[in-house]
Amino acid sequence: MSPNGRNGDRSRLPVRGGRRIYFQSILRPSGQPNSYKSERWVAAVDLQGPATGRPVVPLARSARRLFRYSWEPGETHFGGPGVEVEDGTLVHAGTVYHGQGLQPGGSFVVRRETTDGRPRWVFHTDRKATALDADTATVYVGYADGEVVALDLGDGTVRWRQHLTVGAVSAVPTALTVTANSRFLIGTSDGRILECSAA
Repeated sequence: MSPNGRNGDRSRLPVRGGRRIYFQSILRPSGQPNSYKSERWVAAVDLQGPATGRPVVPLARSARRLFRYSWEPGETHFGGPGVEVEDGTLVHAGTVYHGQGLQPGGSFVVRRETTDGRPRWVFHTDRKATALDADTATVYVGYADGEVVALDLGDGTVRWRQHLTVGAVSAVPTALTVTANSRFLIGTSDGRILECSAA
């Protein structure tokens, strides 16, 4: 589940593998519903019922705000794909809003504590992330220009990067899922599903 916010795709926070449903929550000053001073928060609702049962629709009162979405004062961050890793930390992509489109270094992948939102590391690029997943050691990120980047889960450094091509034709990843044995599946914008080696 990836609830949409009032700003559509920019408010989404589709987190996979989580023990909770994550979403962005807008906190507005009392009595000022359209105030520019609104704050974006990462909020969560605990999953209810057995994993094999029918999903239970969470009640609004069961949602709780965890931390501000932007960890940099004065910056507005928009959401992107994410994953909750084994230790419960959150790895997600997003962009910084400058009012003039995506600027150099304005796209990020960050690993954050879910207790207070503190970043463990931040990786910046110039391109929007389209897909993201992780295993126990590596975060795999697909980008809108067709590049796939593998980041070290521990410190966010680049392990490798590769442009995705099929028969010498560039392909854009729109979905990415890590499977067993250092392999992953990539869905592309032209409707293909590719099985790739992560090694």
